[in-house]
Amino acid sequence: MGLGPLWLGNRRRLVVYAGIFILIIGTLHVIRGTHVVTDDILATPYLVGGEVHQEDPCASLGGLEDIFVIVRTGSNEVRQKLPPLLNTTLPCFRQYGIWSDLEEEFAGHHIANALDEIDSSLLEQHSDFEYYRHLQEQGKNTLSSEDAANWADAPNTGFGRDTPAWKLDKWKFLPVAKKAYQQNSTSKWYVFIECDTYVLWSSVLAWLSGIDASRPYYIGRQMNIGDAVFAYGGGGIFISNPAMEKLVERYTAESATYNELTINQWAGDFILSRAMLDVGIEVTPAWPTLEGERPAALDMNSRSTQGHNLGCYNAATYHHMTPDDIYAYYDFDIRWNLAKHGLPRHGDIFRQMVWPQMQDWMPNWDNLSPDVQSENATYAECKEICENQADCLQFSLTARTCKTSRGAKLGKQQLPADQSKERIDSGWVLNRVEAMMKDVEASCNKEGWIMP
Repeated sequence: MGLGPLWLGNRRRLVVYAGIFILIIGTLHVIRGTHVVTDDILATPYLVGGEVHQEDPCASLGGLEDIFVIVRTGSNEVRQKLPPLLNTTLPCFRQYGIWSDLEEEFAGHHIANALDEIDSSLLEQHSDFEYYRHLQEQGKNTLSSEDAANWADAPNTGFGRDTPAWKLDKWKFLPVAKKAYQQNSTSKWYVFIECDTYVLWSSVLAWLSGIDASRPYYIGRQMNIGDAVFAYGGGGIFISNPAMEKLVERYTAESATYNELTINQWAGDFILSRAMLDVGIEVTPAWPTLEGERPAALDMNSRSTQGHNLGCYNAATYHHMTPDDIYAYYDFDIRWNLAKHGLPRHGDIFRQMVWPQMQDWMPNWDNLSPDVQSENATYAECKEICENQADCLQFSLTARTCKTSRGAKLGKQQLPADQSKERIDSGWVLNRVEAMMKDVEASCNKEGWIMP
């Protein structure tokens, strides 16, 4: 794969594969896709400071009993995206639920139907539920491979992804809130995540321990639709018990109102925020504690308009994580905690997981450089253009178009399926990126958390 430290993820999977040959331990239940799903987290050995550690990663997580984890997914992605959650931290929790658009059993885990209690006239007639009706009548295995590929390649737009499964997703937020609360009405916190959300639970639990869960809180990574601010679902949404109670009471009493709102909107996390506003609870912004992107897509060399220096804040969540990302970051998380470094900041994760992958030249790679400098350059000329700009940290060449950036992002591999597109090669001015990391670290003034 050419992804440097992602060997950690491969190592994790090799450990899991080994479970095939040791069925006697009784933890193995089923193989789905390329991953083995187990009942609990395998206590694998980790080498830290020259010492071998073999510990239960859940044992150090204090406060698990206070959390109800709500996993929102879709039947089209269960096989690929759910195993990493089941093989890492989700089984640490005794209170969690997995909700989809189809009830099914997967690897010994029950996946419940998020939509089965929505008004029957909508389920039977509205165009948003055409795919839902297909699933209930014919099952998910009737989806053609061509359709699945088209859905996977569908681009993100200002109005989400134009796929049948994505259109169903906006309908799930309020129903799963109600179902989770009915399943357990005493949890201090209800945490909404997606299958491609990675949560650093040691950080999250430490963060939540400083927030009064007896007050009505609705916390998330802030996003906007126009002037309206809401908590972004992919970055994790945190709702305290009093707020959840108010939300569920309102939705139960006014479900028809929120169904009508959902018909005319595209983002389910926005609809959740409207219901929260209706009970008098505004979103508590939590960026940069909660992130909405992968570390590979984040720029440590920037400050937000609020003056936040991303690298100085403790990291709690990331979104758009691939299965390999989740395994790799899970291994990092365990090693970091065993070494007792304290809670990792975004800057620490950049230094440990992102920076080692940057090179002078990475073929078939897009580092997301934005600024066009030349339409007719070679790679060597593009590199020289960047080096001649004192504030340039990285560059890329698409065909003969040279782009540069004053920021530092890892970006993404140009996969074989993308070879019909023009080739992209990328590079970084490594000594400048290293200097930038040191500057960020020196500028931190114990920012730590975003607290209510």
